Amino acid sequence: MKIWDVSIRNPVFITMVMLALVVVGVIAYTNMPLDFFPDVAFPTMAVVTVYPGAGPTEVQDQLTRPIEEALVTAPGVEEVQSRSSENYSAVIVSFNLDKDINQAIQDVREKIANVRSELPDDILEPQVVAYDPSSLPILDISVAMQAGAGDSSGVRRTVTEDVLPRLQRLEGVADATVTGGREREVQVMLDAQALKARRVAPQQVIGTIIAESWSIPGGSVQEGGQNLLLRTPGNFETVNDVAGLQIPSPLGAVRVGDIATVQDGWKELDTYSRLDGQEAVIISVRKQSGTNTVQVAERVHKELETLQEERPDLNLSIVQDQSVFVEESFNDAMRELLIGALMASLVVLFFFRNLRNTLVTIAGLPIILLGTFGVMSALHMTLNIVSLLALSLSVGLIIDDAIVVRENIFRHMEMGKSPKKASSDGTAEVAMPVLAMSLTIVAVFLPIAFVGGLIGKFLNSFGLVVSVAVLISLFEALTFAPMLSAYLFKPQKAKFTEEEAQALETSHASLGWLDRQYQRILGWTLRHRLVTVAIVTVVVIGSAWAARGLNQAFMPAVDQGSVNMGLVLDPGTALSETDKVSRDVEQRLLARSDVESVLATVGGEGTPENSSFVVNLTQGTVSDDFVASARTEFADVPGLTISGSNFSSMASGGGSSLLGMPVQITLQTIGGTDELNQFGVELADRLKSVPGLVDVSVSYRPGKPEVLLVVDRRRAADMGINIATVGDTIRTLVEGNDVATFRGEGPEADIRVQLQEQDRQQLDQILDLQVPTDRGFVPLRQIAYLEEASGPTEINRVDRQSAVIIGANTFGRVQDDVVQDVTTILDQTDFPDGASWSYTGELELQNESFSSMGLAMLLSVIFVYMVLASQFGSFIQPLVIMLALPLAAIGGLLGLVAFELPLDMTAMIGMVLLMGLVTKNSILLVDKTNKLRREHDMERDAALMVAGPIRLRPILMTTLALILGMLPTAIGLGSGSDFRQPMAIVVICGLITSTLLTVLLVPTAYSLVEGGLTRWNDARARRHQRQVEKEAARQKAKEAAGAAS
Repeated sequence: MKIWDVSIRNPVFITMVMLALVVVGVIAYTNMPLDFFPDVAFPTMAVVTVYPGAGPTEVQDQLTRPIEEALVTAPGVEEVQSRSSENYSAVIVSFNLDKDINQAIQDVREKIANVRSELPDDILEPQVVAYDPSSLPILDISVAMQAGAGDSSGVRRTVTEDVLPRLQRLEGVADATVTGGREREVQVMLDAQALKARRVAPQQVIGTIIAESWSIPGGSVQEGGQNLLLRTPGNFETVNDVAGLQIPSPLGAVRVGDIATVQDGWKELDTYSRLDGQEAVIISVRKQSGTNTVQVAERVHKELETLQEERPDLNLSIVQDQSVFVEESFNDAMRELLIGALMASLVVLFFFRNLRNTLVTIAGLPIILLGTFGVMSALHMTLNIVSLLALSLSVGLIIDDAIVVRENIFRHMEMGKSPKKASSDGTAEVAMPVLAMSLTIVAVFLPIAFVGGLIGKFLNSFGLVVSVAVLISLFEALTFAPMLSAYLFKPQKAKFTEEEAQALETSHASLGWLDRQYQRILGWTLRHRLVTVAIVTVVVIGSAWAARGLNQAFMPAVDQGSVNMGLVLDPGTALSETDKVSRDVEQRLLARSDVESVLATVGGEGTPENSSFVVNLTQGTVSDDFVASARTEFADVPGLTISGSNFSSMASGGGSSLLGMPVQITLQTIGGTDELNQFGVELADRLKSVPGLVDVSVSYRPGKPEVLLVVDRRRAADMGINIATVGDTIRTLVEGNDVATFRGEGPEADIRVQLQEQDRQQLDQILDLQVPTDRGFVPLRQIAYLEEASGPTEINRVDRQSAVIIGANTFGRVQDDVVQDVTTILDQTDFPDGASWSYTGELELQNESFSSMGLAMLLSVIFVYMVLASQFGSFIQPLVIMLALPLAAIGGLLGLVAFELPLDMTAMIGMVLLMGLVTKNSILLVDKTNKLRREHDMERDAALMVAGPIRLRPILMTTLALILGMLPTAIGLGSGSDFRQPMAIVVICGLITSTLLTVLLVPTAYSLVEGGLTRWNDARARRHQRQVEKEAARQKAKEAAGAAS
């Protein structure tokens, strides 16, 4: 018994099945996480280490290289990149995509633990930070003192003690980090003259503080029947305890307070954070993987409201809230989905002209959508920008099967059949083509699993959502739709008798005006088949020629209402000077009417000459428009870069680094580093001449001033001192050293030993510093001298080879054209021996993804052919059906050209979707033609003349339902529409061209191919007959000869 007959005979059962889908779907929908990106984990992470006071070269040699050597031995490592700058090392390790992220993190931590003993003692502990697009901050919160509420110096302490713990314990919050503000520090500021006079070495001060700060357990003793723990407390209760420590010297015991100023102060700032020009502490909140972005943000908002009521002296402001964009994108996508469903329903109503018939046809729509939510939840998927795109584009698609089934049932009821009989016969007649139509959709998305790299992780969820929705719609169309038709309709008065119905099956008497016009044109094409093929061929070639200049891009730029700006001043620029220029930029930005707020971060990560700005725009301001005007206004500010909306900036979290730029070129060499550095600078200067290439930056920037302390090894050895002792002494006196932790009054703080500022302001003062030797204390100038030099601001390496990275933005020209000009220059450039270049970042992802998508599309064609060959039992007819594919592709490409959109990854996914959609019309047409020829023994062209008009109505209904269902997405007026629009335009334009041409070309091709096969079979039959006749004649002659003998 067929599944539709089971449903018709058991209406309560199939109703309960559908109700179960609805209930599960509603529960799943209310509990599914709402996020921006799909919840995927990439086995890529960074090992970040801070080395206070070290230059880029020292960081590279003492930190980065040992870490690199350790990490490359981890199993599954594909690439290791590193960046060494002042005080800062970042080693980025990428594993193959099959590597489990948790195992990768564990492997990295084990490798770092193994190499830790080889690293300098005075570094901050290396931090392993896993890269995950969904772990970018969902909220940035500014905390400042209210005007007139008191000293702002302690804001960071307030945030650390009061605000941060309350946010971190909220459900769904993974982490909350603090940037900016001042940190408490107990400062021991040594007096150079007092040290010399009292004959005390800096290391003695450090040793005493460390020794006196230890709290040492002494075991336990028993007394009075009690077991008492014994310990020697070493914690300092007050700052005066530190000042009162006794240090032995040749002149007797000396108090720390006699040779140093001990005070409760603040750490020297290396980063400034400001919101709208006012100093602030910034809290970045990250959510746990798999949690709902909007719900987590709401909990944070409520907690901030409570905090604001409890602490009116604080000003708590939301700087950036990703949940707003996520929620707006979700609401807009759902709105587009509902509008699309309504428009698709109007198409059905227009053709059926019967409200009940229309309601039965679209009744399955909410069931299918909710059922899809249920499966998505079971597969631990989230509602995000990709899955919402799949759902919004599936609206017209998921009622296609019901339209075809319901239209055929309606046609059978017009023949006078009872509702049950019509439902059974009508469904049975189209069941196989409907199955083939749905399986082709699923088949085209199976190869998406072969798309590798980052983009494959994102797009797998798209194909999965569409496939699930299509399979549920197939189930609904073959079960629920026939059951409703069988029980909700009364028998209709036949428009013709049963005999007439059989006759009409092979005639044209029941055709309407549109059908007759189509039949007239179809008749002409069948009489002029070669002319028709020639016309279509010319149209296809002409369209391909028109689309030849189509530009390419990686991903659509998503306008989130903010722009990233960066400021990079000359190497060696002091933080105070960078701050001065940054303040001017901030004030000019805030004076603009299209700017809502400006978050500025000055310095940080060992780059005092760098600043970054997050510019939040007013409602309705287009980011690209702001970028265009800002480039003109700020042309007078050297070193200022402006990045609009691009995938690199979005995925890297924004900022001013090269990683946030869409055009990135990596130069590598196995030869000399100095030669590559200089070549990189010269090449960057050449690239600045490319029109449309702006903000050209290079990772190597020479000229950072350095002072080398050159030790006379022989004289030092004569005095019993080595370079390590000299270097350690100078480091302590000039840079300072965190030697212990103060746990007394107030919050915990580092105890820092350093030379007082007035003794380390000039280079001559450095040479006057006293260092301990076997002969007592001697001035540094007796064993060393100073030498001025310059060094790099940053050192980059890729796979342990020296590298230089050139980054740039594009403006005023299509990025693809700019990249072609850049490639021309690179190909014409003579590189140093052993040097090579490659596009990295977004361009590398684009090239890899396009290559993978090309393979996936080829496999999609093969899979579709396999499904069709299985359905039709023919090797040839699937090729006729698949003629719709190039017609659809041409329409999709012309749509991109017409709307001035590039061919990007979302557009290519639209092409893949088209490959499944456009074969549906051909399947209906060819299947009906085959049935007429098989069941009614009709001649080939006569069957086509009947099948074409009969299938015209469902073809037009399904096509218009698809087009109008996607139209709201194609218009693209809401948040996140930049991401959804290209795919919808490709699908709509491809459907239009393929439908207009398919209803004429496929019958023509069918006639030509089947006619050719008939002639070939006839020729084979004639040859066979002649062979038989010859054999018979030969046999007869042989028999005659035998009789004569």
